[in-house]
Amino acid sequence: MTTRHELGPLEALSRLAGHLFGMVQSRLELASLELSEARTRLMVMLVVSFAAVLLLGGAVLALSAWVAVALWPTLGHAVLGWIALAYGISGGALIWWLRTHLRNDPPLLADTLAELRHDAASMRGESAEERR
Repeated sequence: MTTRHELGPLEALSRLAGHLFGMVQSRLELASLELSEARTRLMVMLVVSFAAVLLLGGAVLALSAWVAVALWPTLGHAVLGWIALAYGISGGALIWWLRTHLRNDPPLLADTLAELRHDAASMRGESAEERR
């Protein structure tokens, strides 16, 4: 015969605190993972960007010299203006792309914040339909 053990107020409060600390711990672990992923992505982006700038800079310099020498007899000094215009348009397009890309990235710790909002709503007793 099994008897139901009723919890005293102190034991219930202790269990509730244990659950709350467990929830906070899991959210902090999620935040830690997100920050680690963001750091790794940032480092890779920086290293690859630096290498690309060096390599493309060398290629652009060599190509520019080649175009200037090849077109100098027909266009003269105008060839340098055309090369500068091409660089300006290309640089502007890259800046536009970068701004668009950065604006569309999710905010840092988005998953952690969503889980904390979900936890807070659950603690208030809201259902999934009420949260929407």
